[in-house]
Amino acid sequence: MDNPERNSEDLQNFKFENGPLFIAFDLTLACNFRCLHCYNHSGQKQSDELSDDEVLDVAHQIAKMAPMTVCLCGGEPMLRSNLFQVIECISQTVGVVNMVTNGSLINEQNMNEMARAGLSVIQISLDGINPMQHDTLRNHPGSFSKAINAIELAKKAGLTVYVALSPNKLNYRSIPQFVELCHKLDVASVRIMPLIPMGRGHTMEKLLLSSEDYIELQLSIQNEIHKHRGSSLNLEWGDPLDHYARLPTNAQNELNSFTYEIKANGNITVSTYLPIVVGNVRKRSLVEYWEAGYKSIWSNKKVLDYISKINTIYDINQLDPKPYSGDYYFVDLNDERN
Repeated sequence: MDNPERNSEDLQNFKFENGPLFIAFDLTLACNFRCLHCYNHSGQKQSDELSDDEVLDVAHQIAKMAPMTVCLCGGEPMLRSNLFQVIECISQTVGVVNMVTNGSLINEQNMNEMARAGLSVIQISLDGINPMQHDTLRNHPGSFSKAINAIELAKKAGLTVYVALSPNKLNYRSIPQFVELCHKLDVASVRIMPLIPMGRGHTMEKLLLSSEDYIELQLSIQNEIHKHRGSSLNLEWGDPLDHYARLPTNAQNELNSFTYEIKANGNITVSTYLPIVVGNVRKRSLVEYWEAGYKSIWSNKKVLDYISKINTIYDINQLDPKPYSGDYYFVDLNDERN
């Protein structure tokens, strides 16, 4: 999942007393794809997932906290049957409602319905310049053309479109052509982030980039950033480890937590990529967890000790417990009611 980022200097005038600026909500782990690199093993709906009524209740709680941005993630969010209702509920008080999708289930009718419900930004995964690059990684023939179609329909519906690329051996040398394709599709932003070898991703060693490959990739990205400076296309290189250094620094500057992460089974976590769990929405509300200590979670010693083990993206899959293994690292907020 791709979070809007601001550094501590940008946020010096914010205290976020009533809640975070950003909330990520996994609506389901069900997915119609079985992507080779999926970090959270999306595929089958999990037996303990929140019901539609529970998801809508969480949506009301999010609306009450009124963050600047909410990202609806998964799995594939389009498989949540009351998606439109969730979007409409959240959009009443949230500045930006964003959804991350593979795009394959989007058609003109549901795209327009989502726009009417209040979806303002959609991020569509596009992992190359042709079906060979994209469909191979997505493990789904025909997915490239469906992603392109979804981008075009989202633009037609008036949404801001972001495109996310997972760099790998098949596509990392096609960055100039990829950026040009996105420019022709008139997307607002291209987001590229290292592929994290966790979940199904840890089994695809042959497609992972080497250190030398990443240097070549970053040089290519920097060239494209320079080339497109001043254009309507924003090109971003994301560091998935950035928040492990930045958010504790924010806490030292007496800022409350920047993000809230809610999983499909209701677990509340501190990071998309870590198995740290502080509670579950079936036990207490988001506001209650916030006041109980989540707002200062990035100064929590147990959290800081855990993230101190991570120096590179490859360290994440060596953690004990491993992310998305079914085991969790529980952090007590001192007044948890069981």
